[in-house]
Amino acid sequence: MKFRSLLAALALVCTAGANAATVVLQPLGELRAGQSFDLLVRLDDPFAGMDAMEELLSFGFRLGFDNSLLSLSGFQPAQGWDDDSGWLGAGQYGASSFPGLANEGQSSFVLGTLHFMALGAGAAQVMLSTDAGNLNHGLNYLWNGPMELQAGTWPTLAPVPEPATALMLAAGLGMLAGWRRKAQ
Repeated sequence: MKFRSLLAALALVCTAGANAATVVLQPLGELRAGQSFDLLVRLDDPFAGMDAMEELLSFGFRLGFDNSLLSLSGFQPAQGWDDDSGWLGAGQYGASSFPGLANEGQSSFVLGTLHFMALGAGAAQVMLSTDAGNLNHGLNYLWNGPMELQAGTWPTLAPVPEPATALMLAAGLGMLAGWRRKAQ
């Protein structure tokens, strides 16, 4: 009987840190070449499977993107987070909050916003990842250890709308026909 209780306790401890948190990159605004747009960095199920006393203290990630189609204008953490990006090095972004963000049963919340300029049309890859062993990366909880943070998206950037050349041609031909009739 004691062995079963010990086994149950061990299973509970092993699954207590199991988190199903998912990072989602959500595009905002029109995705058109020559225009700026934002990507929300959203965390879904941030405290799934965690104790009610848990807090998210910080997060950090390495950003990768297609620089032939995108130019990063900046990163802005959500309200309540202190921007730690200046301490992390080039291409790395993150923020912290002390005391941490408490587990209040949230289904999701925004970590921050990435601001981009679309340089051209096409499918542009944007990836967030964590470096193994870098304690400034990932999702850092008070009671559970750091958790890996991975996300990606391929936003399709529309080309700049071209003038309606067929309409312009028809208008030009109409004007020529009108001019010719007047000349006769």
